[in-house]
Amino acid sequence: MKKIADNHAVLNQVECNIMRGFAILAVASNNFGHLVNGVVQDNEFVYDYGQVDAFISSLRYPSNTFLLDLLAFYSPFGVMLFIFLSGYGLTLKYEKGQGVSVSNKDFIIGHYLKLFQMQLKGLTLFLLIMFLFNPDYIVYFRHLVSQLLMIENMNPIDPIILAGPYWFFGMIMEMYVIYRFLIYKKSSFFILSVIIISLLFMVPLDPVGSAIRYLRINFCMAILPFGLGILVARYTKVIDSLFDNGKKCLLSIMIFFLLLTICKFTFYSWIVMPIFIIGLSIPLSKTICRFKYLSAILGWVGALSGVIFVVHPIMREILIQRTNQSGNYYGMFFAYLFMTIMLSVVLKPLFLKK
Repeated sequence: MKKIADNHAVLNQVECNIMRGFAILAVASNNFGHLVNGVVQDNEFVYDYGQVDAFISSLRYPSNTFLLDLLAFYSPFGVMLFIFLSGYGLTLKYEKGQGVSVSNKDFIIGHYLKLFQMQLKGLTLFLLIMFLFNPDYIVYFRHLVSQLLMIENMNPIDPIILAGPYWFFGMIMEMYVIYRFLIYKKSSFFILSVIIISLLFMVPLDPVGSAIRYLRINFCMAILPFGLGILVARYTKVIDSLFDNGKKCLLSIMIFFLLLTICKFTFYSWIVMPIFIIGLSIPLSKTICRFKYLSAILGWVGALSGVIFVVHPIMREILIQRTNQSGNYYGMFFAYLFMTIMLSVVLKPLFLKK
């Protein structure tokens, strides 16, 4: 993700790394929880009212996976934060910073190559592990090639999303193209118009249909948080005035958390949920920044988030079968997070090497 260094930015580098920290922990937790037996699944790409009913039932009659149910209910917000930070960082760099003179060609090629090398190394390790632990795992060559080209999520017939989070690479590459050729340096009114149009595409669709799933693994889900990242980077003084002291931050956290929870219970509010995810995360990162050790830990994890993102599917495949067989869900969950972070530390030099 982009390095953000602007003394007049809404979020400084430390706060951005804190946000990346809890974002990547949410992503890793969510992708693990999807495969744990009995855990209530959240609505991420489609909106199934049955999942909402299952979550309410979990609240009324808690099971031995209750804490994982809660985590699964909220954890999909991590991807939204990465999309938001991408829009935020691009604006600071290419509209306000040293990147203003970069050509369209250099912009697209540079960002594609950064994503490609991360994805290539991650997928290579993932497929090696799958060969060792699950010899029956099959990936058709055409899906693998289109995944590396970051166009598999645009396949309108049968998109295969490898290893859980790898759809993100194609989607964020779409956003880079849209940013550069459609909304780069455009007016805020134009950006808001693009956001509204993208949301309107989803409103009349079947909440559990293939059409809305297709749009949400592509740009339609990303436009809102990405556009908000651009607007937050532009309107520094306005945003700063909302979160300029601890009391305002605490009040904002409570209000946005309540609104975020409410958004989970209807299809139409679910579509605009990123507004409240981001509204919650900005004051939360500023509040965490006040706590020395917690901010240091989350900031360190956030600085490692790019490696964790491509590494955590590997550790998930190693541990998920043992987790379901043992029934020790919480012990295995924390072991998974710890081992994922340690593996990311070990592999960091590999992913940093160009």
